Amino acid sequence: MSIKIKGLLLFFILLLVVSVSAQNKNKDILAAVQDKYKSINNLSAGLKQSLNEQNSFNGKIYYAKGNKLKLELKNSTIISNGIVLWNYNKSQKKVVINNFSGSDPSFFEIDNFLYGYPSKSIVTFENENNNNVIVLVPRKENKLNFKKAKIMLNQEFLIIQLSIENLSGTVTTFQFSNYKLNQNLPESVFSFSPPEGANIIDLRK
Repeated sequence: MSIKIKGLLLFFILLLVVSVSAQNKNKDILAAVQDKYKSINNLSAGLKQSLNEQNSFNGKIYYAKGNKLKLELKNSTIISNGIVLWNYNKSQKKVVINNFSGSDPSFFEIDNFLYGYPSKSIVTFENENNNNVIVLVPRKENKLNFKKAKIMLNQEFLIIQLSIENLSGTVTTFQFSNYKLNQNLPESVFSFSPPEGANIIDLRK
């Protein structure tokens, strides 16, 4: 075997090794963030939400296992106890009540993005400002309600930004800061009683 052929074989072997190594590293990143959130019973964090990098709103997020979530924004409060979803518009004094399904990707639902969607998507990895980014592009046959999701992680494998592009091209971005983990949040955080005089629209069947 000539030196040239040996050199080409060595090059392709090294290329394969590097490729496999990169794939393993990427799988480790996904596994690490999944393991991180499995260890978290509940959390709270500062929240900034924006649409197409405009119209930003600051607020707070509370999360607990079992699809329990509370988003507090300036003009609205969204709460899920894992069964019922309340959306309260403060300025209009209107409450929309629905069954929680987790099917709306614009509603930040941690469990789906970490555990449900990756197996139904093409998963790639990027690096932005030394932060790992998991990119999910749904496979066509799974018919998920978004085009792309990008999950940015900090060095502790906590989500610091989630960007979701819906089917019409609108990008909703959530940014998270000042995490507090495992605070034993009471169940009352994830329940809601409409205020007196509120207009209640109950869409549950």
